[in-house]
Amino acid sequence: MAAALVGDMELTEPLLWNDYNSGRKPEKHAELIKKINAKNAKFIAFGLILGFILYHGLIHLRYGNNSCKWLLSDGRYKGDMEWQPYGCMMHKYSQTDTRRCMRYLAFWGRYNQFVFIGDSRVYQMYLAFLDHLTGHTSRPQPVPSNHNFNDTQLKLTVTYVHSPFVSDTMVQMFHVWQKAKPPPSVIVAGAAAWSIRYGNDSTKAVEEYTYNLTRLVDSMDKIVDNKGQVLWALQEPVSDEKAVETNTRIDLYNRAAMEVLEHSKVEVWSSCRLVAQTKQPGQAIYLHDTQILLNSYCNDHMNYNDGTCCSSAEPYTSLQVVTFSVLAVCFILGCGMAVKRKLQGLRADPPTAGYILTTSLAKLGLIMAYFYLCDRTNFFMKENKYYSPVSFWLPIGYVFALGLFFTEDSRYTKVLHRDQTEEWKGWMQLVILIYNMTGATSNLQIYNHVRMLISAYLFLN
Repeated sequence: MAAALVGDMELTEPLLWNDYNSGRKPEKHAELIKKINAKNAKFIAFGLILGFILYHGLIHLRYGNNSCKWLLSDGRYKGDMEWQPYGCMMHKYSQTDTRRCMRYLAFWGRYNQFVFIGDSRVYQMYLAFLDHLTGHTSRPQPVPSNHNFNDTQLKLTVTYVHSPFVSDTMVQMFHVWQKAKPPPSVIVAGAAAWSIRYGNDSTKAVEEYTYNLTRLVDSMDKIVDNKGQVLWALQEPVSDEKAVETNTRIDLYNRAAMEVLEHSKVEVWSSCRLVAQTKQPGQAIYLHDTQILLNSYCNDHMNYNDGTCCSSAEPYTSLQVVTFSVLAVCFILGCGMAVKRKLQGLRADPPTAGYILTTSLAKLGLIMAYFYLCDRTNFFMKENKYYSPVSFWLPIGYVFALGLFFTEDSRYTKVLHRDQTEEWKGWMQLVILIYNMTGATSNLQIYNHVRMLISAYLFLN
């Protein structure tokens, strides 16, 4: 079966047997095996590609294609306990990467100002963000107070404003930032725990929380209009059943915040709530929040290959426009020539050189358009590679078991004949493909084995 992946090769060696020459009628399984060839595989692959394009097109039509929204709204933990956003790849920023991002933006005249305002949970986010920048572990204070961190070299300011309630203090601060020129680059706000704790589960407390949050919307929208970013972090759930802030109350306040901010320009940061739903220690949770925040802020400027969240598509070049224009013309001409050839009943006649050239360029245009769609746009949803023994060996075992049902006798008698070497190359292609798709470079044994496979493949060619 794997030999079919390599392609149809011209037979130059003597045949051992031939059912057709002997006059015997081929069996059904032999007919089925003959249909498993490169040509039919191309048709199936083309159908799958059209299905994927249609599926992702419907998703973008229904939910939009803003990967920042995906980053801040949904995701899950992978097997290595790294956070995986929905539909896009998240780069893991080191301290060096973060400082490089800040330095790059400072070089272009941008002042990096981060503001955290809210209760003790937002204070923990501030400390985790600061620890990532400085490389030192900060000791949280029992009673949080206002803090400020400056780095003149990076043109960086990180501020924490203690405001446990959505009250006049928070409203006044947003009025100040609204009038600032320029406003803070990123404002992370969130407060609900203290309102839940002292609200005594009353409806009036929820209404007061909703009213005060409504007072913030106008200032928040004006900050966003002035090219600032405002994130409202939802309250995370609790695991202690005896806690005053029950998950039912937390959901009530989170729902109120989402309803108020639904039609505003504020981005509701709901993925931080999902990040907290794990058995990891508290500080590790906020490190994931720091990575989400940095991906939201830096990805569009740093262009990391594994950081597609909040990263806009690359601008097309003049060479790309000219190339695709020529290929588009060839595609139209090729389709017209193919239709004309079919209508005139000339399919049995050998094609002309011009027909072969035009249709080949038309196919090349389709392939290049698909490559461009995958590699240079955010049309298809992407995910970070994650290696596990199961993800690597399961597809290999599946194809091996499938191959047991599609075996056939070789037509050649000598050792290392064409069928045997092509079968080897097919298995090499399969292993190398799974190796790259599952990110198995982290496994040294598999890495060394694949290096040998690549050398052997080149030798067999």
